[in-house]
Amino acid sequence: MDKLVPQVRRFSGLEPYEQQEPGIAFFQWVLKQNEIPGTCMGHVTLEGPIHKTPGVHEDFDQVYLIYSGTGTVHLGDTRVQIAEPAAVIIPRGTKHSVQLQAGEKIKYVFVNRI
Repeated sequence: MDKLVPQVRRFSGLEPYEQQEPGIAFFQWVLKQNEIPGTCMGHVTLEGPIHKTPGVHEDFDQVYLIYSGTGTVHLGDTRVQIAEPAAVIIPRGTKHSVQLQAGEKIKYVFVNRI
């Protein structure tokens, strides 16, 4: 691993990555895995209608920092309407997803911590 140096990373210049989703979804790396040991971060933009594929992470906890938009977060069997600004805490092993209706758009940063 190369030594991490102080820097500013503008969202407009972040490296994109692919993730298959049934709708309009755009993903970028803010901090790739192990640039800081045990941590990675990404930037997500979703436009409705979309129900992001549900996921379960057994190896890490996750936090979404919602800074723009509205939608619904599914956490296990619970659905929660969210609007900016908000933080969504997702402990490892929790089934989760984000759902947006037509016309809704959301932007958030996720942080994964092993």
